[in-house]
Amino acid sequence: MNKLRGIFPATVSTFGPDGVFDPTMMRRMVRHQVNAGVQGLYVCGGTGEGLLMTMNERQQAIETVLDEVNGRVTVIAHIGAFQIPETIALAKHASDAGADAIAALPPSYFFKPDEIAQVEYYTSIANVSEVPVLIYNIPQRSGISMTEDLYRQLLEVDNIVGMKDSSGDIFSLGHFTSKWKESVIFEGEDSVLLPALMAGACGGIGASYSLMPDIYVKLWEAYESKDMDKAAEMQGRANEITRALIVAADLIGGIKQALAWMGIECGEPRAPNRILTSEETTTLRNAFEGVGFFDKQLSGGVS
Repeated sequence: MNKLRGIFPATVSTFGPDGVFDPTMMRRMVRHQVNAGVQGLYVCGGTGEGLLMTMNERQQAIETVLDEVNGRVTVIAHIGAFQIPETIALAKHASDAGADAIAALPPSYFFKPDEIAQVEYYTSIANVSEVPVLIYNIPQRSGISMTEDLYRQLLEVDNIVGMKDSSGDIFSLGHFTSKWKESVIFEGEDSVLLPALMAGACGGIGASYSLMPDIYVKLWEAYESKDMDKAAEMQGRANEITRALIVAADLIGGIKQALAWMGIECGEPRAPNRILTSEETTTLRNAFEGVGFFDKQLSGGVS
C-alpha cells in the first residue's frame, strides 16, 4: 500500500465556457499539482463536483487525469453516485482505466441505510474493482458515521483496504489506526492533517491542497523526516490561508477564483455551486492579501 500515502489534492473539475467538462484545462490544473511534488490526486470527489457531473464527464475526467500523470503519481477516483448502478459502472470504468484505487460515499439520500445495506453496497463495488477500495466517511454530509463494527465488517471484504475520514474526529481515527494497523486511512479534514498523521493516518486528501500543494508537501516531508517544528509551522500556515478562504460564500467558487488568480483557469462551478459576486471576490482577495497568500502563489500559472 505504499502508493496510498502522502499528499493527495482533491482536485477541482474544469468546465469550459459552454459549461461542459474541459480536458485541456484539467491537464493544466493537474500539472500544477504534480509539479508541486504531491504523491497523488483524488478525482471527482466533492471538491471535484463529481456528483454534479454526468457519468460520461466523470469517465472523461478520470481518463484525462490518468493520461496526464502517466504513472508519475497515484490516482484515486471517487466513483460514488446517487444511483447504485451508476456507482458500479463508474467503479468498473475507473478500475479498467488504470486508477490506482477508488473511493465512494456511502449510499445515502433521504433514507440512511443500516450497516447491512452499507456492507452490501461496498461489497458490490469491491466485486467489480481490480484495485483497492476506500470507504468515504463524512458524517456531517452523509448523516452516516463509521462505527467500529461496521469498519471491521468492511475490512473483511476482499479489496476494501480502508477509508478517507473527513469526520475530523482524531480520537476515533487514532482508535481505528491502532486497532487495524494495516488499514489505509487518509485524513480528509485539512485543518487537522498533522494531528491525524501523528495518530496514524497514512496521508491526507483535501480541498485546500489544490491552492497550496507546496505547503502540504513541505508538511508531509517535515513529518516524514521527524521535523515536527517545521511540520507544525506548515500546518499553521495552511490553516491561516484556509481561514482566509472560508470567507467565500461558495467554497468551490472560492477555490476556482483563487486558482484563476494564480493563472490556472478552471471555469465556473456547476450549479448549485456558483461563482462569487463582485463583493465576495473583493472580500476574498483582501483576505488572501492579508495573509500574504499572493507573495509566492501568484506566479502566472503553469504551461
